[in-house]
Amino acid sequence: MPLSLPIFPLNTVLFPGMTVPLHIFERRYRRLISELLGPTDTQDDPVDTGHGTRRFGVVWIELGHEVASESGQGAGGADTGTPHTGDTGTSLPRVSTVGCTALVRDVRPYEDGRFDLVIEGGTRFSIIDLAEADPSSEEYATASVSLLPEPLGSEADGRAERVRDLFATYSQRLASIGMSPDASPELPKDPISLSYTVAAATVLDQAEKQRLLEARDAAERLALATRFLRRENRIVAAPTLPNLPAGPFLNNGVSFN
Repeated sequence: MPLSLPIFPLNTVLFPGMTVPLHIFERRYRRLISELLGPTDTQDDPVDTGHGTRRFGVVWIELGHEVASESGQGAGGADTGTPHTGDTGTSLPRVSTVGCTALVRDVRPYEDGRFDLVIEGGTRFSIIDLAEADPSSEEYATASVSLLPEPLGSEADGRAERVRDLFATYSQRLASIGMSPDASPELPKDPISLSYTVAAATVLDQAEKQRLLEARDAAERLALATRFLRRENRIVAAPTLPNLPAGPFLNNGVSFN
Protein backbone atom coordinates (compact mmCIF):
# COMPACT_ATOMS: atom_id res chain seq x y z
CA MET A 1 0.00 0.00 0.00
CA PRO A 2 1.48 3.38 -1.01
CA LEU A 3 2.62 5.68 1.77
CA SER A 4 2.86 9.48 1.62
CA LEU A 5 6.15 10.92 2.89
CA PRO A 6 7.74 14.36 3.05
CA ILE A 7 10.92 14.26 0.97
CA PHE A 8 14.26 15.57 2.18
CA PRO A 9 17.07 15.57 -0.43
CA LEU A 10 20.63 15.02 0.84
CA ASN A 11 23.99 14.67 -0.84
CA THR A 12 24.52 11.59 1.36
CA VAL A 13 22.95 8.16 0.89
CA LEU A 14 21.09 7.07 4.04
CA PHE A 15 21.03 3.34 4.89
CA PRO A 16 18.76 1.50 7.33
CA GLY A 17 20.30 1.69 10.80
CA MET A 18 22.69 4.50 9.85
CA THR A 19 22.69 7.66 12.00
CA VAL A 20 23.37 11.10 10.54
CA PRO A 21 23.50 14.51 12.24
CA LEU A 22 21.64 17.27 10.38
CA HIS A 23 21.56 21.03 10.77
CA ILE A 24 18.24 22.34 9.47
CA PHE A 25 18.18 25.98 8.44
CA GLU A 26 16.38 26.29 5.11
CA ARG A 27 12.82 27.57 5.58
CA ARG A 28 10.97 24.76 3.84
CA TYR A 29 12.78 22.12 5.88
CA ARG A 30 12.44 24.05 9.12
CA ARG A 31 8.72 23.92 8.42
CA LEU A 32 8.91 20.20 7.70
CA ILE A 33 10.66 19.42 10.98
CA SER A 34 8.35 21.71 12.96
CA GLU A 35 5.32 19.89 11.56
CA LEU A 36 6.82 16.47 12.23
CA LEU A 37 7.81 17.22 15.81
CA GLY A 38 4.79 19.22 16.88
CA PRO A 39 4.77 21.96 19.53
CA THR A 40 5.72 19.83 22.56
CA ASP A 41 8.99 18.24 21.42
CA THR A 42 12.08 19.79 22.99
CA GLN A 43 15.59 18.68 23.72
CA ASP A 44 14.36 17.32 27.08
CA ASP A 45 11.30 15.64 25.58
CA PRO A 46 12.49 12.54 23.66
CA VAL A 47 11.07 12.13 20.19
CA ASP A 48 8.82 9.07 19.99
CA THR A 49 9.08 7.49 16.55
CA GLY A 50 7.37 4.26 17.48
CA HIS A 51 4.23 4.97 15.50
CA GLY A 52 6.06 6.22 12.42
CA THR A 53 4.47 9.69 12.63
CA ARG A 54 7.80 11.53 12.89
CA ARG A 55 9.59 10.24 9.84
CA PHE A 56 10.40 11.60 6.44
CA GLY A 57 12.01 10.25 3.30
CA VAL A 58 15.67 10.88 2.52
CA VAL A 59 16.77 10.64 -1.10
CA TRP A 60 20.22 11.11 -2.56
CA ILE A 61 20.77 14.13 -4.80
CA GLU A 62 22.00 12.86 -8.16
CA LEU A 63 22.22 16.31 -9.72
CA GLY A 64 21.98 19.77 -8.23
CA HIS A 65 22.55 21.25 -4.81
CA GLU A 66 21.54 20.26 -1.31
CA VAL A 67 21.41 23.82 0.04
CA ALA A 68 19.29 26.71 -1.15
CA SER A 69 19.56 30.17 0.32
CA GLU A 70 16.56 32.22 1.38
CA SER A 71 16.18 33.38 -2.23
CA GLY A 72 16.14 29.80 -3.53
CA GLN A 73 19.56 30.12 -5.14
CA GLY A 74 22.19 27.44 -4.63
CA ALA A 75 25.91 27.40 -5.22
CA GLY A 76 26.91 29.15 -8.41
CA GLY A 77 23.53 30.86 -8.65
CA ALA A 78 21.75 27.71 -9.83
CA ASP A 79 18.06 27.57 -8.95
CA THR A 80 17.72 24.55 -6.69
CA GLY A 81 13.94 24.55 -6.68
CA THR A 82 12.34 21.30 -5.55
CA PRO A 83 13.44 17.71 -6.27
CA HIS A 84 12.43 15.71 -9.29
CA THR A 85 13.30 12.20 -10.42
CA GLY A 86 13.43 12.53 -14.20
CA ASP A 87 15.78 14.02 -16.77
CA THR A 88 13.35 16.65 -18.04
CA GLY A 89 12.30 19.98 -16.60
CA THR A 90 14.31 22.68 -14.89
CA SER A 91 13.70 21.97 -11.20
CA LEU A 92 16.74 20.98 -9.21
CA PRO A 93 17.92 18.90 -7.54
CA ARG A 94 17.29 15.65 -9.36
CA VAL A 95 17.04 12.86 -6.82
CA SER A 96 17.20 9.09 -6.81
CA THR A 97 14.02 7.05 -6.99
CA VAL A 98 15.05 4.75 -4.11
CA GLY A 99 15.56 6.25 -0.68
CA CYS A 100 15.31 5.47 3.01
CA THR A 101 12.94 6.67 5.69
CA ALA A 102 14.52 8.78 8.42
CA LEU A 103 13.44 8.55 12.05
CA VAL A 104 14.14 11.53 14.30
CA ARG A 105 16.14 10.24 17.26
CA ASP A 106 17.31 13.49 18.83
CA VAL A 107 16.44 17.14 18.30
CA ARG A 108 17.77 20.49 19.47
CA PRO A 109 15.64 23.49 18.44
CA TYR A 110 16.99 27.04 18.20
CA GLU A 111 15.04 30.20 18.92
CA ASP A 112 15.40 31.37 15.31
CA GLY A 113 13.69 28.23 13.98
CA ARG A 114 16.76 26.18 13.10
CA PHE A 115 17.20 22.60 14.33
CA ASP A 116 20.02 20.19 15.05
CA LEU A 117 18.82 16.63 14.52
CA VAL A 118 20.12 13.11 14.72
CA ILE A 119 18.25 10.86 12.33
CA GLU A 120 18.37 7.09 11.92
CA GLY A 121 17.69 5.24 8.70
CA GLY A 122 14.55 3.12 8.85
CA THR A 123 13.13 1.36 5.77
CA ARG A 124 14.01 1.55 2.10
CA PHE A 125 11.36 2.85 -0.26
CA SER A 126 10.78 3.38 -3.94
CA ILE A 127 9.16 6.59 -5.19
CA ILE A 128 5.93 5.98 -7.09
CA ASP A 129 5.00 9.62 -7.64
CA LEU A 130 6.80 12.79 -6.57
CA ALA A 131 4.60 15.83 -5.93
CA GLU A 132 6.85 18.83 -6.51
CA ALA A 133 6.19 22.00 -4.56
CA ASP A 134 6.35 25.49 -6.04
CA PRO A 135 10.10 26.32 -6.11
CA SER A 136 9.37 29.92 -5.11
CA SER A 137 7.37 28.91 -2.03
CA GLU A 138 8.37 27.51 1.35
CA GLU A 139 6.65 24.20 0.62
CA TYR A 140 8.63 20.96 0.72
CA ALA A 141 8.09 18.12 -1.72
CA THR A 142 6.10 15.01 -0.84
CA ALA A 143 6.01 11.63 -2.52
CA SER A 144 3.87 8.55 -2.75
CA VAL A 145 6.24 5.71 -1.95
CA SER A 146 6.25 1.93 -1.67
CA LEU A 147 8.24 0.45 1.21
CA LEU A 148 10.67 -2.18 -0.03
CA PRO A 149 11.08 -5.67 1.45
CA GLU A 150 14.39 -6.95 2.80
CA PRO A 151 14.91 -10.42 1.30
CA LEU A 152 18.00 -12.38 2.29
CA GLY A 153 18.85 -13.79 -1.13
CA SER A 154 20.83 -16.92 -1.97
CA GLU A 155 24.28 -17.60 -0.53
CA ALA A 156 23.99 -14.60 1.79
CA ASP A 157 25.73 -16.34 4.70
CA GLY A 158 28.80 -17.27 2.66
CA ARG A 159 29.05 -13.81 1.15
CA ALA A 160 28.68 -12.29 4.62
CA GLU A 161 31.80 -14.15 5.80
CA ARG A 162 33.82 -12.85 2.86
CA VAL A 163 32.67 -9.31 3.56
CA ARG A 164 33.63 -9.65 7.24
CA ASP A 165 37.15 -10.72 6.31
CA LEU A 166 37.57 -8.00 3.68
CA PHE A 167 36.23 -5.30 5.97
CA ALA A 168 38.59 -6.38 8.75
CA THR A 169 41.50 -6.03 6.32
CA TYR A 170 40.14 -2.67 5.17
CA SER A 171 39.88 -1.35 8.73
CA GLN A 172 43.37 -2.57 9.62
CA ARG A 173 44.94 -1.00 6.54
CA LEU A 174 43.24 2.33 7.16
CA ALA A 175 44.28 2.26 10.81
CA SER A 176 47.90 1.59 9.81
CA ILE A 177 48.01 4.94 7.99
CA GLY A 178 46.12 6.84 10.68
CA MET A 179 42.66 6.62 9.17
CA SER A 180 39.59 4.57 9.91
CA PRO A 181 36.13 3.97 8.47
CA ASP A 182 33.22 5.78 10.09
CA ALA A 183 33.15 4.96 13.81
CA SER A 184 34.76 1.52 13.21
CA PRO A 185 31.42 -0.24 13.76
CA GLU A 186 30.97 -3.59 15.40
CA LEU A 187 29.74 -5.86 12.65
CA PRO A 188 26.36 -7.54 13.21
CA LYS A 189 25.86 -11.26 12.62
CA ASP A 190 22.71 -10.89 10.53
CA PRO A 191 23.65 -10.68 6.81
CA ILE A 192 21.03 -7.99 6.11
CA SER A 193 22.22 -5.73 8.91
CA LEU A 194 25.84 -6.52 8.02
CA SER A 195 25.31 -5.45 4.42
CA TYR A 196 24.01 -2.05 5.51
CA THR A 197 26.62 -1.51 8.23
CA VAL A 198 29.48 -2.15 5.83
CA ALA A 199 27.82 -0.09 3.09
CA ALA A 200 27.53 2.88 5.44
CA ALA A 201 31.05 2.58 6.89
CA THR A 202 33.09 2.06 3.72
CA VAL A 203 34.48 5.17 2.02
CA LEU A 204 32.86 5.09 -1.42
CA ASP A 205 31.51 7.42 -4.04
CA GLN A 206 27.86 8.26 -3.30
CA ALA A 207 26.77 6.75 -6.61
CA GLU A 208 28.28 3.44 -5.48
CA LYS A 209 26.54 3.76 -2.13
CA GLN A 210 23.28 4.31 -3.98
CA ARG A 211 23.89 1.08 -5.90
CA LEU A 212 24.28 -0.71 -2.58
CA LEU A 213 21.05 0.80 -1.27
CA GLU A 214 19.16 -0.28 -4.39
CA ALA A 215 20.41 -3.89 -4.36
CA ARG A 216 17.45 -6.27 -4.56
CA ASP A 217 18.52 -8.37 -1.58
CA ALA A 218 21.25 -8.75 1.04
CA ALA A 219 23.14 -11.32 -1.03
CA GLU A 220 23.42 -8.93 -3.99
CA ARG A 221 24.43 -6.09 -1.67
CA LEU A 222 27.12 -8.25 -0.08
CA ALA A 223 28.42 -9.26 -3.52
CA LEU A 224 28.72 -5.57 -4.45
CA ALA A 225 30.38 -4.81 -1.13
CA THR A 226 32.89 -7.60 -1.79
CA ARG A 227 33.84 -6.07 -5.11
CA PHE A 228 34.15 -2.58 -3.66
CA LEU A 229 36.15 -3.72 -0.63
CA ARG A 230 38.61 -5.67 -2.76
CA ARG A 231 39.22 -2.55 -4.83
CA GLU A 232 39.50 -0.30 -1.77
CA ASN A 233 41.91 -2.71 -0.10
CA ARG A 234 44.18 -2.48 -3.13
CA ILE A 235 43.98 1.31 -3.05
CA VAL A 236 44.66 1.53 0.69
CA ALA A 237 47.67 -0.76 0.29
CA ALA A 238 49.14 1.45 -2.45
CA PRO A 239 52.33 3.22 -1.30
CA THR A 240 51.13 6.55 -2.71
CA LEU A 241 47.93 6.64 -0.64
CA PRO A 242 49.32 8.95 2.10
CA ASN A 243 49.83 11.57 -0.64
CA LEU A 244 46.16 11.50 -1.63
CA PRO A 245 43.70 14.08 -0.23
CA ALA A 246 42.39 12.89 3.14
CA GLY A 247 39.04 14.64 2.82
CA PRO A 248 36.90 11.59 1.90
CA PHE A 249 38.29 9.67 4.85
CA LEU A 250 37.79 12.49 7.34
CA ASN A 251 34.44 13.86 6.22
CA ASN A 252 32.35 12.66 9.14
CA GLY A 253 30.79 15.99 10.08
CA VAL A 254 27.27 17.35 10.09
CA SER A 255 25.22 17.28 6.90
CA PHE A 256 23.59 20.64 6.17
CA ASN A 257 20.20 20.79 4.52
